[in-house]
Amino acid sequence: MNYELIRLPLLFVTLLALQVFVLNHFQLFGCAMPMFYIYFVITMKKGMAKWAKMIWAFSLGLLLDTFSNTPGVTAAAMTLAAMTQPYLLDLFMIREGEDDLIPSMSTIGTKPFINYTLVLVTIFCTTYYTLEMFSFVNILQWLACVIGSSIITILLILAFDSLKRKKN
Repeated sequence: MNYELIRLPLLFVTLLALQVFVLNHFQLFGCAMPMFYIYFVITMKKGMAKWAKMIWAFSLGLLLDTFSNTPGVTAAAMTLAAMTQPYLLDLFMIREGEDDLIPSMSTIGTKPFINYTLVLVTIFCTTYYTLEMFSFVNILQWLACVIGSSIITILLILAFDSLKRKKN
């Protein structure tokens, strides 16, 4: 049986529930919110079709928009993240990987995974807050939200992947 047929929907539902019921209620300093659901895009299989990645990411973003009352913001940012994911993965991988490679610290290495996560999360958070605020009138607030959310999200993803790595 194909492991990916079970992993993706299970991860989809788990991250959706975690974000809606837990993480949406944490905001540091009124602007920095953990956006752990980007982990869904980060761990998409290398050989997965680009259109499938974008449909999965758009669907998760649209459902999160529905529950978070952010019309289209998360869907657009997730779709952009899914569109850039294969190129960033190729950029940060040290060696040519097989098509069924699922990015993690143990599969592509610690430093490449950290760099890959850092860039993808920053792209996502920048897009998200630019669309949400739709203005640069208060650029310091925008910058605080982008940097704060990026840092919290990156630390959460790296901690989770590190724990997952030690478990295996």
